[in-house]
Amino acid sequence: METGSCGWVRRFLGPWKDGELDPADAARIEAHLASCPACAAQARFEKWFGGEVRRLADRPRAPERLAQRVSFELRRAQRARRVRRAAWAAGSVAAAAGLVLLVAFVARGPSPGSGPTADRSVVAQPSGAGGAPPSASPAPPGFQLAARHDGDPFAAELVDRHERVVQRTLPLELATADGGAAAAWFQGKVPFALRVPRFADARIRLRGGRLTHVGDRDAAYLGYELQGHSLSVLVVPGDARPVGGERAYDVGGRTVFASSRGEIHYAVFRDGEVVYALVSDLPETTLVELAGQIR
Repeated sequence: METGSCGWVRRFLGPWKDGELDPADAARIEAHLASCPACAAQARFEKWFGGEVRRLADRPRAPERLAQRVSFELRRAQRARRVRRAAWAAGSVAAAAGLVLLVAFVARGPSPGSGPTADRSVVAQPSGAGGAPPSASPAPPGFQLAARHDGDPFAAELVDRHERVVQRTLPLELATADGGAAAAWFQGKVPFALRVPRFADARIRLRGGRLTHVGDRDAAYLGYELQGHSLSVLVVPGDARPVGGERAYDVGGRTVFASSRGEIHYAVFRDGEVVYALVSDLPETTLVELAGQIR
């Protein structure tokens, strides 16, 4: 028989399963599960489902070069088929001769060092924050994402979500490169209309997302990739507390605060009723510039 606590417990089964709750809330859920068979069955399903997602996510992936080579070979085969159809329609010796020459040309493939199989790996360089230096005045109090504020729960949770997704102990629940599909998936799961960031840099690729939990708030996690670097974007419902950090930047009329914890950097800003947080090992100035692109 369901009780008044069942709704609360089932809402937070996902964060509890993934170890995202504080010890007091986790203990409250575990005590409820011990006395509620219906919620305990739901918890077992959540754990099974999470294990299946993690198992599928851990399957080895084909190297990127292999995917590029397969794509190239498919395009080459399509070109060859189009050439053969054209020659058949013409029905002439000249067309047949042209077919031989074209197929021979296509069969040569790309020259060494060019085409989709070339190694073009580039290390991301600091791109600056629109040329805007950090302000000299101290940032306001609030979400202080600074190395000297190791006890800040907001900063600690940002690091935790980023690192656990990168290490694949928190798998993405949605795999898509389509921002529209991601926004539709989050509809009804978070208490705000999610606007999935689209960046001007075409090299930044959306990988997917998951529902997460920051403090006492449901939040959206979006995972991106830039030249081998993982970029986490967390969208969290805002509250009365001001957003702050170690350094403040003015980017296109928007104040973006940035800080670091070890090798991980942050850029955070408030946009209406939500807070955006960008987390990565990319340079701080790169994150600040990307934060300025979110509209």
